[in-house]
Amino acid sequence: MMDHSKLEMLTTYMKANVAPILVENISKDVFVEQAVIIEATIDKSLLNGHYEGIEYLPPEWFSKLKEKKLLVINQLSSIPKSDQKKFIELLKYKKISTFELPENCVIVITCEDSRMINEEIYSLVAHIGEQNGN
Repeated sequence: MMDHSKLEMLTTYMKANVAPILVENISKDVFVEQAVIIEATIDKSLLNGHYEGIEYLPPEWFSKLKEKKLLVINQLSSIPKSDQKKFIELLKYKKISTFELPENCVIVITCEDSRMINEEIYSLVAHIGEQNGN
């Protein structure tokens, strides 16, 4: 469970929205009502756009962001560091293929252990975790 100071820090980071936020040891259930949640194990093909006939469309989850404006990537540390790279474009440029995330969309990444996060991904995030003294 997340303590009060971590929750306050998370709220502050979400309001500032300057970088994706990596949070350790928090359940996706905290966000379930207000967020679009994608599991870290999602197949890379479901992260990208796709063709239907001649139209190039965003992934199904992407369309829901217009209302929610909060994207949670759940349990990133549960997949190998090399597989985590599939999220770099999303985290670095806030887009997938040619589709930009809605303005003011906040990205939160949950994990169990930040030491298991790919170094490049870690360089792109604001981290709320155990080393913050909590």
